Amino acid sequence: MRTFKRLALAAVVGAAVLGTLASRAGAADLAPLRVGDQRGAVQVLLKAAGELDQVPYRIEWALFPVGAPLVEALNADAIDFGYVGDATTTFALAAGARLKTINVWDFGKGGSAIVVPEKAAIHTVADLRGRRVGLVRGSPGHLLVVAALKQAGVPLADVTLVYLSAADAKAALGRGSIDAWAIWDPYVAAAELQDHMRILVGSQGTVREVECGVASDGAIASKRAQLTDFIGRVRRAYQWAEAHRKEQAEAYAKDTGTPIEVATLTFARQQITVLPAVTNDAIAVHQAVADLYFEAGVIPVRVDVAPTYDRSFALTP
Repeated sequence: MRTFKRLALAAVVGAAVLGTLASRAGAADLAPLRVGDQRGAVQVLLKAAGELDQVPYRIEWALFPVGAPLVEALNADAIDFGYVGDATTTFALAAGARLKTINVWDFGKGGSAIVVPEKAAIHTVADLRGRRVGLVRGSPGHLLVVAALKQAGVPLADVTLVYLSAADAKAALGRGSIDAWAIWDPYVAAAELQDHMRILVGSQGTVREVECGVASDGAIASKRAQLTDFIGRVRRAYQWAEAHRKEQAEAYAKDTGTPIEVATLTFARQQITVLPAVTNDAIAVHQAVADLYFEAGVIPVRVDVAPTYDRSFALTP
């Protein structure tokens, strides 16, 4: 009970400080919040939901194709905050990155898949033996491959992992240089609809994963009010999206140039819950991911993720 009261008090104090700052100064006088975003997804959602209206501080956006460079930017103090998968966060922590998770999303339906050409003679995970699988190293796609092979009883050594960027993997699969591709939406949706690929296995039912809202120690110390306000806006935006999938897809397609059919499929099957506070369950899910990575030799050291979570950021339920 005392822990809950401390979290609630932290949220109230953060909101009060932000309100006081906003009332005393204009947005130009507040320290900007530098936010990393993958393919503009969070920014587009916030804009569509009206959550970028009347923000009492400037948001400086930095766009990244995937999570790994976002974490590198955070560790280099080029940004203050961003959302990345627990797999990517684990890989970064194992490499010595300095970051804290202050907010968590739960993926109700997963978000990654292994795709193969429509006519490929690959119909089960076991059929990946002796094959080449393209993926972004340390990414949720990497996690899915490790988890799926373990679930199917296939040694990781029986599959050749080819580390590629998302764009390079897509091209490699198209020309037959790799046999399968482990990736996430909207790439999965594009592979299905545009490239006639089929899903071999998805993360739902294979591995649980969470999305980590990661911040630097410096931002936590100096921009607590902005961070608290920002993650609150993200939570409200995802609640709005539950009833406005069509509008979300249209906004994403317009702002990013993604074909509307790809955006529509992506968001139709998306189920994201932004938790109001860090939970023991979320940490346990992340720890299971870290342990799986270590057991598979993806990371060289075991990572204890609990100390990297900051529970002091709590939102009003």
